[in-house]
Amino acid sequence: MTGYINKLVTVSGETLINVPADRPTLVALGFSDLRADEICLEVERATILENVLAARRTLYITEADPLFLEWQYDETPEKEKAWRDKVAQIKALYPLPDRT
Repeated sequence: MTGYINKLVTVSGETLINVPADRPTLVALGFSDLRADEICLEVERATILENVLAARRTLYITEADPLFLEWQYDETPEKEKAWRDKVAQIKALYPLPDRT
């Protein structure tokens, strides 16, 4: 999986946009092997986080928000529980990645 780096400042100080986040490209731009690996890992982690948040957002809109509106209308403990349970289910289905 190769992502893209929106904005990258090279070792020489040049600013580049939409740079492929792959090791050979970064090494060719003057980054050390270690730094190239770090940059690739950062991009991979950011991509995973974006995907999880997008999946959660979709399910919140399609499944949790209607339950929230029902609770707001009815104001019953059962409706609140249904909404909160759905939110918990979505978070369990798409947990946030570890930051290590």
